[in-house]
Amino acid sequence: MNPITLSALESFPQQLEAHYAAVPAAFKHWAPPSWEGVPSEPLTALEQVCHVRDIEIDGYHVRFARTLNEANPTLASIDTDLLAR
Repeated sequence: MNPITLSALESFPQQLEAHYAAVPAAFKHWAPPSWEGVPSEPLTALEQVCHVRDIEIDGYHVRFARTLNEANPTLASIDTDLLAR
């Protein structure tokens, strides 16, 4: 794999922690009155961090294992709303 990609992946946990730490405590659970027009998952700052954890464990780890161990793996879609609940 490309060394730049590996470096970016390696530094991601520290970058995520730093970005989350920059969110004022009063806004970690903040949500807008409506998520209409938001081009991403409707998640608060804390929910977004949890989503990253969930998608890593329940999503990417499973996908990597299946890709390594199966000839023609079917990689199921990951339901963000279900994970968030």
